[in-house]
Amino acid sequence: MPQLSLYLDDAAMEQLRSRAKNEGMSLSRYARRQIGEQPAALWPDSFWGTYGALCDETFELPQELDFASDTPRGSFDD
Repeated sequence: MPQLSLYLDDAAMEQLRSRAKNEGMSLSRYARRQIGEQPAALWPDSFWGTYGALCDETFELPQELDFASDTPRGSFDD
């Protein structure tokens, strides 16, 4: 089964843990249920029929960013 890693602030993580506990579920099961149920409620039925359908001649792809300009990240070993 595929896995997903998320970075949450402490308050969001505590809220997620609390809600999972209140539902009597593991954190993974609760998150999986929330992800699976929410998308249908967030978008109107007509969204998927129109997504990407707009033809705009003025649209230009942005220039690719140079990854060398990215901020250095710390090591997990620190």
